[in-house]
Order: sequence, then structure tokens, then C-alpha cells
Amino acid sequence: MSKPQLRAVKGIPHGPAGQYGSQVAMALSDTIDRIRSGVFHIVCLDDYGNRIASGTAFSSYGYLITNSHVAKVPAGCTVWIRREGDGQNDGFRIKGQKFRFRQKSASDENNYDFSILEIPEVTQRDNSHSFTMRTPDSYRVGQSVAFLGYPFEHQNLSCHSGIISSFYRSGPANVLQLDASVNVSNSGGPLFDIETGDVIGIITRKATGLTRIFDDLREAIKKNIAIVEASTKMGGVNLMGIDPNAAFITSQNQMLHTIAEIERQANVGIGYAFSIKHLMDDNLIYSRL
Repeated sequence: MSKPQLRAVKGIPHGPAGQYGSQVAMALSDTIDRIRSGVFHIVCLDDYGNRIASGTAFSSYGYLITNSHVAKVPAGCTVWIRREGDGQNDGFRIKGQKFRFRQKSASDENNYDFSILEIPEVTQRDNSHSFTMRTPDSYRVGQSVAFLGYPFEHQNLSCHSGIISSFYRSGPANVLQLDASVNVSNSGGPLFDIETGDVIGIITRKATGLTRIFDDLREAIKKNIAIVEASTKMGGVNLMGIDPNAAFITSQNQMLHTIAEIERQANVGIGYAFSIKHLMDDNLIYSRL
């Protein structure tokens, strides 16, 4: 009895049962080894060197690319742009105000949510990979993709893989919905083809499925605080040396902080990326394609 003919899919040959998945994983590992040096960590530090916010960026066509909402750093902070393996004295540091001046083009988060920065001190580092962009027009629902970034406070580069679960429009933007775990600080990272390493999208946000509930709860607590603060202005109450209004406000603020932490950690494995086509259409990038 003759063996069935095995067909190659997108350059990855089929093998015996169960082998296809391992070959895909191997292709992804090889791709990551080749492109990981082009992914950077944008960290905002306060005057004491403490992290106050962070995001991800990647190098492409001589520019540093990230989300617009990641690039909106406080003017007084220090922006530390680092790569995996950099120590505290490595990477590139620049004051927030000067960092803003390095932005050459952008689209705000209500449109295409990207920022194009000219920072040769970063993009021209030795052995830095420069990503090629490719429109996702030929991609289909169910196709495997992956993205790289620096989630949470991690200083190590992380990879998440999954599939494209949907294509749709949100306002002017073409959105790729992902069945993959996007977390805080992944924003701005490259969504890429697992074989070629070409960027097809820019990671923009995650979804928790609880966003409306968190927003409603947060709004209710803020209203409670406002009511108590208004009553306090008309005269305080002191019980055994304790101001109950002040104690209530403190507890409510602690609840707001707890909600923010729960929301930050919550993840149901859904994320979103904006099509890289929006970036490719920008005059700065278009002139270099």
C-alpha cells in the first residue's frame, strides 16, 4: 500500500502525525532568534529611577516604531530604551521632553495609534534587526501569528503566539483580533509572520471581558469619594481622634488601586493589533519601502 503524498504549506513540509506542529514551533523559534534584536523596551523612570510606565517598540526602515499612547511620556521623566540583556547602565536614556522631539510622525490612539521616532542611538545599535513590513491583506482567520514584547514589569523579552481570530474595522483602523495573551506593556510590539518575521500589525491593546464592569465600579467609587469630600467641606466629624470621612476616602482610594491591579492582571487571551498598512501609508515609511 502506497503512502499518502504530504503537501507543503507555506514552506513548512508536513511530516508524520504530530510532526507538523513541532515544525511550526521550530520555524517560530528560528524566526525569533533572527529578529529579537530589533525589539526594544521603552521604560519611563521617575527622578528616583523607579519605573512608572513601559511599552514595547521595534526598529524598521531606520525608525523606532511604537504606539502613540506609549510615546506620550511625561515631559519630566527619563525614558530608558533598552534591549534584552542590557544592564542598568546599558541602553539609551533621554529626558521625556527631548524624547517627544524625536517623534517624526504619528497617529493618535483614536485613529491608527502609532508613533514614528528617529532615534539612531537605538536603531543603529550593533547587530540590531530591522523589520520589514507586509500588509496582512492575504492573511486569513485561523492563521498562526506571533508577537514579541516586554509585558508587565518584565525586563526579559517574551513571545506569545496564537491565531488571527477576526478581522474588522474600528473607526478608521483595520483591526486584527488575536487569540493570544496580550498584556500590559506589550503595546507597540510587532505582530509578525512566524516564518518570514515580517511585521503585519502593531500590538495595540488587550481585552479582559470585564472592562465595562471595571469602569462602572471605578465610576461608582469616585462618586462616593466626591460626595464625602463635599460633605467634609461643610464640617468634619471626629470620633475618638479619627476622622471617619478621611478614613472612608482612604479606603476608597485603596479600592481604586486594587481594581487597577486586578484589571491589569486580568486576561482572557484576547488581544488586538492595528494593521501595519496604516504605518506603511505614512509618508515617512512609504518613501523608504
